[in-house]
Amino acid sequence: MQPRSEPLLWLQCLALGAIPLELMLIRLLLAGADPGPIPGVERLLLWGIGVVAPAIALWKRPADWASLLVVRQKLSSRDRDQLQLSAAQQGPIGLISLVVVSLALGLLIGWLDDSAVLTAEFSPVLGQSRLETLLLCIPVLALIVWQVQQLAQAGSLLLGLGKTESASEAIFTTEMLRQQRTSLGLQLLQLPRLSWPAPKQSSSLDAEITEDRSIADDNTEVDKTEVDKTEIESTPEPEASVAGAVEPEQCGEQEESSTLDTEITEIDDVTAGEPEGHGEQTETSGGKQSEPDEPSEPPPGSL
Repeated sequence: MQPRSEPLLWLQCLALGAIPLELMLIRLLLAGADPGPIPGVERLLLWGIGVVAPAIALWKRPADWASLLVVRQKLSSRDRDQLQLSAAQQGPIGLISLVVVSLALGLLIGWLDDSAVLTAEFSPVLGQSRLETLLLCIPVLALIVWQVQQLAQAGSLLLGLGKTESASEAIFTTEMLRQQRTSLGLQLLQLPRLSWPAPKQSSSLDAEITEDRSIADDNTEVDKTEVDKTEIESTPEPEASVAGAVEPEQCGEQEESSTLDTEITEIDDVTAGEPEGHGEQTETSGGKQSEPDEPSEPPPGSL
């Protein structure tokens, strides 16, 4: 049962704008004639006939939600859900609305009658008798009572306040509707239902939110893992690089040191050999030079 899909329940909410206009109409009707000798009694009779009597009738048989007084939805064409809506109308909200509207209209009638003289120029029944103006106000007051009860019932159904367990599970038939509800008007209405998106349950919504969060967390973890793997793969191994960098250097140093040792050895050998040769040359040159120093002739004393 989805009351929001019934267009008549939404149409009944238009009473919020129609009731102020109807009160203004009562004021204009009362302005058509001067008050009688006992205006208090006149107002009391107007309130009793136009307000209290309809309220008592609707207390016993509440207004049908599918009736707009002039026209109504066919009784024979109502399905099980629509009959359940009629069953849900039997509640305290409709009765409380009757009490409130009866007391409110009792006070408003006196105020409207006292201030009606201000709108006498605009009265459609100006110059008529007091009785005629009072009789014209009675149906307008009864209409207000009807609208207030329907408005209260429609509001409770649309807001879900009238969906009690006993009412939703009760079996309500067309015959019970005729006997227990006030359904007036010609059976001409056959409005299609409104289509509304189905409301999501809170549990399913929470489950979806939890699932979305878990998926987001998993994606985040996967992204972090991929980033870590990428960093590890892109980062070079320090030991291998150091070893690779040190080994060539060591090999190069060893080769250079062996080359230097070989060169130094050769230089030492060459250096060691050069003095001997030089000495031999010196001795040889000395021997050759000493020969001219010997006298070629014997000294004169030898003779």
